[in-house]
Amino acid sequence: MKTHFGPFAFDPSNQLLWRGAQEVPLPPRVVGVLGLLIARPGEVVSRQELIDAVWKDAFVSDTSLAEAISFLRQALGDDPQQPSYIQTVHRRGYRFLPPVNGAGAAAAPDAAARAVRDPWAQLLPWAIAIVLGAMAAAAVWRVAHPDAPLVPPIARFDVLLPGGATLDGSAPAIAFSPSGARLAAAACDAGGRCQLLVRALDRLDMQPLAGTEGAAAPFFSPDDASIAFFADGKLKTIPFAGGAPETIADAPHALGGAWLDDGSIVFASALAGGLQRVPAAGGRVRVATRVDPAAGELRHETPEAVPGTRAVLATAVLAPSLPPRTRIVALSLDTGPHTIVVDRGASPRFVAPNTITFVRDGDLMAAAFDPSQLKIVGQPVVVAPRVGDAPSEYAVSRAGALATAVGQDDAPAFALAWAARNEAVEPLPRALQNLAAPQPSLDGRRIAAVKSADEPAELWWADVERGTLSRLTFDGEHRDPRWAPGGDAIVFASRAGGVFNLFTRGLDDRSAPRRLTTSPHHQAPGGVSRDGLVVFVDFDDPASGADLWSVPLAGGAPQPILRTPFDEEAPAIAPGGRWLAYQSNESNRWEVYVRPFAGAAMPISAGGGTSPVWSSDGTTLYYAGRAGVMAVTLADCAVAAAALSDRACRDAAPSAPVEILRGAWIPRGARPGGRLLVERARGRLAGVDRIRVTLQWTRELQRVVPPAVVASPK
Repeated sequence: MKTHFGPFAFDPSNQLLWRGAQEVPLPPRVVGVLGLLIARPGEVVSRQELIDAVWKDAFVSDTSLAEAISFLRQALGDDPQQPSYIQTVHRRGYRFLPPVNGAGAAAAPDAAARAVRDPWAQLLPWAIAIVLGAMAAAAVWRVAHPDAPLVPPIARFDVLLPGGATLDGSAPAIAFSPSGARLAAAACDAGGRCQLLVRALDRLDMQPLAGTEGAAAPFFSPDDASIAFFADGKLKTIPFAGGAPETIADAPHALGGAWLDDGSIVFASALAGGLQRVPAAGGRVRVATRVDPAAGELRHETPEAVPGTRAVLATAVLAPSLPPRTRIVALSLDTGPHTIVVDRGASPRFVAPNTITFVRDGDLMAAAFDPSQLKIVGQPVVVAPRVGDAPSEYAVSRAGALATAVGQDDAPAFALAWAARNEAVEPLPRALQNLAAPQPSLDGRRIAAVKSADEPAELWWADVERGTLSRLTFDGEHRDPRWAPGGDAIVFASRAGGVFNLFTRGLDDRSAPRRLTTSPHHQAPGGVSRDGLVVFVDFDDPASGADLWSVPLAGGAPQPILRTPFDEEAPAIAPGGRWLAYQSNESNRWEVYVRPFAGAAMPISAGGGTSPVWSSDGTTLYYAGRAGVMAVTLADCAVAAAALSDRACRDAAPSAPVEILRGAWIPRGARPGGRLLVERARGRLAGVDRIRVTLQWTRELQRVVPPAVVASPK
């Protein structure tokens, strides 16, 4: 027999919950909690009694019960602050509030009462019986037609970051606590100094959290009591009750993490490889997931726990460079295998009871999701446009609140332009604006690139003056075209299946591309010297990271240039051929360095730097800084290079970095005359100083997301 309460009906024999004619899917543990609470309406059921009854012999903590209660509240649309169904009784347990299937008992007159001769005395028992009968009927009607629970309204408001701070653009910056009571953001000041800001939603402003200097990619503990973050090449945690941060593990890159109910943390910090796992109190770091090279996977990042399961969702990165190619996968923490959940998606978040959100092409999407099968069971729809995708700038609490970065609207309408110091940028022709990661030839008259909309990615070359495009490749998937010295051929990364390796082909050559390398690791070319030496990045295992290698364009065995415990990327060869610029995380953040092919390195950037590019005469090095494109003069290293010793170049200090272009621009190459080809960082919201919060957001999801078609919970 079904038990009715509000708009819901619970079938205890089949362990099913219904809302009207629609089944509400619940995990088995959540069903057990609901059944026990319904069986004892109005009573306070202790936490330990619920754990003993539902989890039986399994050893779990209070957080598992709290997660089940949170999941159940989401399914019922209940507000933990103003509950209509499940009330938390502090330090005792939980109580089920609404009445269920009861009927008041009517008192009957005593059949043995003595009759009296007074007529009023004879009528009084009948009057009492009529009144009591009416009261009983009213009670039955109230049970059958209870008042609808009070539902808080959907509310939106903006949270302004204090003191001119802006969200960190290098890693996921926003986090919501599971209960939705706290909002955290990794924010940086004008000088590039970053720190966590936290706001309790019952307060009016965000406050800096002491001990979190340099923090990025925050995420909360399941009980809201602590927060984890990446800083100084480490994974750290800090409690809100006070105390110093505790270092948990080495973590060179802030690629996201998830704090699980069992007291462990799953996190991503390697440019190549799977997720890692470590106890939240610190201890041995273990491999949590492994990438699938045969499927083209480079790394896993942005993990998200799926409550009630032993699995996480994560972003699988499938290409070592732009344009990005990702998919969302479900990864078992017990058995290892993983399955594809969403193609062309990133940054998954689970929203109880049966929805996931993710980012696709810069928009926030949502789809019905079956946790028991770990798969999409409905059509994805756009629920919030322009949240950014590199990295994502949104967070969802388990209690159903949404936080998104509010982007500035002053970004130019074009993505590619020529720039020069003290001059306005000049957009490229409209026909070339859909190119990604462009590479100009030495004379600046041609550009090789990938079309951002191509799937899979194909290579094209453009005549800059005429604004025309010609296709270079027709099969497979390709990235990172680099011009050979004569400008009549290109070197590029390609995969027909599996990983990216290096190939070359001429512009007018219609034969198959010629393979330069064969490796089980992803590879990406960085540049070609005038004497035909190709410098490239090899994405080895996490122990070695990304390293710099070279291979002759004419053919031969690859040779290592720089192999360290750190990551080195974006190699750029100076026009003279003796000097190599690159970016490294040796200092726990990306910085730009210059070194001879064999010799010591010289730091160039200050306060962070990526994507180095040489001027056509080799006297200036450009790179992407936090606030814009920077330039450093290195004339002593370029003039009379053959006669100048390596030591003389190192001893001649480079100039201080000078900003030549403000904004989220990436230098891609230079042409004679001092003009620089720049690309606007795609999908990234720069200069964001506020966060938009939506409370009761899951009610909007219920209206716009097609309903799930799921199997019955077991």
